Amino acid sequence: MKKSEIQLVLVVVGVLVGFLSWQFVYKNYQEKATALAAENETLQARVDQLEILNQRKSQYIQDTEDMKTESDAIIHRFPSGVRSEDVIMYLNNMEFVDVNQVAVNSVSIGSSAEIPYEGITEAEGYTLQDEGIQLYQRQNSATFMTTYSGLKSLLNYIYGIDTRKSVTSVNVSATEEGYLQGTMLIDFYYLNGTEYQYTETDIMGVPLGNDNFFGVRTGGGIWTAGGAESEEGVEGEAEEE
Repeated sequence: MKKSEIQLVLVVVGVLVGFLSWQFVYKNYQEKATALAAENETLQARVDQLEILNQRKSQYIQDTEDMKTESDAIIHRFPSGVRSEDVIMYLNNMEFVDVNQVAVNSVSIGSSAEIPYEGITEAEGYTLQDEGIQLYQRQNSATFMTTYSGLKSLLNYIYGIDTRKSVTSVNVSATEEGYLQGTMLIDFYYLNGTEYQYTETDIMGVPLGNDNFFGVRTGGGIWTAGGAESEEGVEGEAEEE
């Protein structure tokens, strides 16, 4: 092989080696370098964000504690249950204790219904944690007789109480005697699943353990054919009392 041919082969081999080095070494290195630069840029942005958060750490901790205190205060304003006796005693106190010039003629107690949560459950990759707390509503209606001043006192009584209640509707009309008679729908709200225990309503003035809550004879009376009661029945009543 001539010297010129050897030199030509060496040139071709050199070019081939250079091309292969660029294709499989330098180009691959360049791609990795570009990817690492992009990753470093992302990580640097995250580091800057974490540094800012770390500087505000104490403020975030305090804000979290304040928010928890406010949340607990809101939850505490909801009872852990609303039973029929709660509604009855609430209206009883409204009529005889806290509000003047109001007479409740009849009460219709409704059943409880869960109010589903309709807020946002996800935000910026954070999913709201379900703590198992459900909100319930119990709507009750009451017919009443009152005066104009009594009606205002009645509304103040309902909205001035700590536990959560609301008036859905009020329909009143004037009587010939100058009173107001009407119907009111009152919503009672309570939470289920909180750490607070249900507190039983103090039923004051209602005798408990009464064996004869209808106030009628319990037996022993003998009726004659004419319908008159014998003395034995009266004596039986006296003994029962």
